Formats: sequence, structure tokens, C-alpha cells
Amino acid sequence: MPIPVPGRVAEALRKQTVHIQVGGRRGQSTGSGVIIGPERVITNGHVVRGQSLHVEAWDGRDVSASCLKLDAYRDLALLSAPGLRPEPACLRDSAGLRAGTAVFAVGNPLGFVGAVSSGIVHSVGSFGGLAWIQADLRLAPGNSGGPLADFHGQVLGINTMVMGGGLALAVPSRAVQSFLLRAQAGRSLGVTVRPVQLEAARLGILILEISAGAPAVTASLLPGDILAGAEGRAFQSLDDLQFAIDTAPEAVLHLDFYRGGQRNLRHVAVRLAPEQVPTAA
Repeated sequence: MPIPVPGRVAEALRKQTVHIQVGGRRGQSTGSGVIIGPERVITNGHVVRGQSLHVEAWDGRDVSASCLKLDAYRDLALLSAPGLRPEPACLRDSAGLRAGTAVFAVGNPLGFVGAVSSGIVHSVGSFGGLAWIQADLRLAPGNSGGPLADFHGQVLGINTMVMGGGLALAVPSRAVQSFLLRAQAGRSLGVTVRPVQLEAARLGILILEISAGAPAVTASLLPGDILAGAEGRAFQSLDDLQFAIDTAPEAVLHLDFYRGGQRNLRHVAVRLAPEQVPTAA
């Protein structure tokens, strides 16, 4: 792989990043987004709360936009921006990301369009049952929805919020990819879940409710069952369950689970259905 030139990588990321304005062309509030295909932009869900969306590209083109898909729980939104010239970003699988990786962030903080900051990844892990990338980047209001990328320009996540101490949190690209797959053809177990802690510091996903006639019913899953993994891989976050659902070959998901406090791990194959998306409590 060629040695990256930071200035060139940052310039390419600026062309892939848009300025999102909500509430008119001058914008009552602003944020950022990433071009992921012709006339398609990914951003944070909280960025697009409001009416009259406008997307301004790096070349100055300003187009009206609409929200195609919103996941308020994962704070992601897919926008349609007709007339937007494609300069699509490349999503890298965040599963292999490690602490210490050098990263860029591009966005529009406090009205400064195309601002660039850099830092390193502090950690990659689960917080509140969801997977996050934590990095020491200088972000401010207006950065939300912009790209977190490596020094080769590949997008690792979508910048979402700033924690105490100035550390930034980003939605990992694997969760973004799962969201985009659901936007094309949603699949569902038909369950409401929440994360629980298993022995040996492992994550479990407790089934709270199951919708009538859902695939989980057909597979004889029950409220109170604890999902432990899919396709032979243990869950690390709720995002892992959703990713397994969205990428299951031929819409058949193989789940590992515990029942009734038993220690014996059970296995079941579930044929997934479209439409509903599993929710979390």
C-alpha cells in the first residue's frame, strides 16, 4: 500500500464531506455528512431533526435533501440529495481497528466549513450496549455526522458526540454498513432486546418481547432467552446482533443462546423476515 500523504488525504476527505443545513438555506442548525453514493449521504440522526434540509457540497453545489431512513437509537440517517455530484467515500471495516491508529476528522464546526482535525484512537469497545470508537479529536457542534477516517482516507466511522475530557465518540463503520443494508432491505427477528452481562465479562442480549408471528416465534425463541452469539461468534455489542441479522447468508441466521438460567449453550437457525428492525430497551 502506498505511503499516505496527509495533506492529500485530508483534501480528498473534504470533497467527500458535505455541510448539512436544517431550517432554510442559511440554516438554523448545521452539521456534516458523508457522501456514500450518487445522491446519497450518511449522517447522524440528530443532525436532521427539523424541516427543510439542504446539503452543500465542497464544490459549492447546494441541493435540497430528504431523509430516506432514520435510526434514532443508533443515531444514523440516510439522506437523498438529488443533483449531488458523487465523490463517494470508501468505508473500511472497523472490526479490525486498534487503539493507537492515527485518524482524521472532517466537518463544519461552528460554521468553519471543511475543518480538519487529527488524533489517535483511544479505544474501541462497547458503551451502553453499543459499539463506539473513542478518539482524541478536537470536535465542536457542526462536526456531527462527518467522517472519522484513517490516514489512507478510508472512513472508519461517523463522528457523533464529544465526551468529558474532549474525547470524541464515533459510530463504527460496521454499524453504518448494517444500517445501510437495512435501508435497502430490512430484516428482523421481531424482538425487543437489551444487553446483559454474562459470566467472564461476556455480553448477552436478553429478549424482552417477541412480536406475534415473528421469525423468533417460528424458531421457538422465548422472552427471557439470552442471545450469546451468531454464526459461531460471541456478541460484543448490540451492533453485532444487528450486523449478523443484516448479513446472514440467504436470510438464515444461526444463533447461540441460553434459556432459563441453564449453562448449556443452545443453537437455533432462524429464517429472517423483512420490515421490522429489532429495537432495544
